[in-house]
Amino acid sequence: MCILLQTHSALAEQRGTDDNLSVQVLQINEVEKVALYRGVPVYQETADPTTKYEVRPGQVLDNRFQVLETISRSGMATIFKALDLTTKQHVAVKVPLIQYESDPGFFSRFQREEEIGSRLDHPSILKFYPVPEELRTRPYIVTEYLRGYTLSHLLTSVRPLPEKDAIKLASRLCEALVYMHGQGVVHRDLKPQNIMLCNDGTIRIVDFGIAKAEGRRMTFAGFTPAVGTPDYMAPEQVKGKRGDERTDIYSLGAMLYEMVVGETPFQCENENPLVIMNARVDGDPEAPRKRNPKVSMQVEEIILHAMERDPKNRYKTAAEMKTDLDDPSAVQITGRSERLQVPTAWKRSWKKALWIALGISIPLIIFGLVIWLIIHRGPAH
Repeated sequence: MCILLQTHSALAEQRGTDDNLSVQVLQINEVEKVALYRGVPVYQETADPTTKYEVRPGQVLDNRFQVLETISRSGMATIFKALDLTTKQHVAVKVPLIQYESDPGFFSRFQREEEIGSRLDHPSILKFYPVPEELRTRPYIVTEYLRGYTLSHLLTSVRPLPEKDAIKLASRLCEALVYMHGQGVVHRDLKPQNIMLCNDGTIRIVDFGIAKAEGRRMTFAGFTPAVGTPDYMAPEQVKGKRGDERTDIYSLGAMLYEMVVGETPFQCENENPLVIMNARVDGDPEAPRKRNPKVSMQVEEIILHAMERDPKNRYKTAAEMKTDLDDPSAVQITGRSERLQVPTAWKRSWKKALWIALGISIPLIIFGLVIWLIIHRGPAH
């Protein structure tokens, strides 16, 4: 709200102006609320107007989902435990923060995650529960409620995992990937944080936020960023390519490496994400047995086969990888561990680092400038 104040001409002259009229414009961003308590004024803080629209425990969403507690919260969405009043079952409800609901890019990604998740039906993949669009007052995703912990959480206390347990888990994940890839879906973000180990002994692959499906294309304005998590990304993802089933196989190989070795494949100084990403493009991880001599030669061969830099040299399908995991003794040793190439010390040169920083920042600056011009462009005449 704005207020115009007209001053007396005498005051204007006193302040050194030869005009007989001055106008002062004030912008009021916030008005203090005053309430009377026993005749005494009490000032009340003004809350952020957007917060009243956020879902909170205790509320009932669309007269169906009674929100019980917060499971987790990121910078873009909150996941709640809720009671489905229709089925009387506990569910998980993922609700985007109110400021992102109107963002076209975020909404498209959110919608795609639900569409992809809803087409999958496998015991080792998170189950999505469809809610008719006309019954929803805002975007949200409803899935099964899982009790357990992530593989990432397990690896914080048990490093490395016993080899038999690691290859058994990897085999079960392969089974889920065989089904997923058969449905035309590539996860593209397999990592320990996205693997749930449930209390009933089952597992789930979760989070299809950047998954790719046949018939759906992930679009970005201005540039195509690398998508994935640095420690588990395939080289083709680092290069900005969309990837295919072999992209998931690489990520599973990286997870198996971490499970049996106790460390991620590429250990870089200061854990710089750009260095970690670049290392897998022009080099290979250190042989698992060099870090942990207890790793068998057969499991080392499986890992390095899955993590070949060139997708053409990896397992063609998750089913092929599962066959080797289910019978490691039959795996043929081909000497992959002896042909590994050490990543170049790319980050040593500050000049190279500067050019890389410029190469990343300039497209972002141009993209931001274009958006600013669109927002602030005056009306057409």
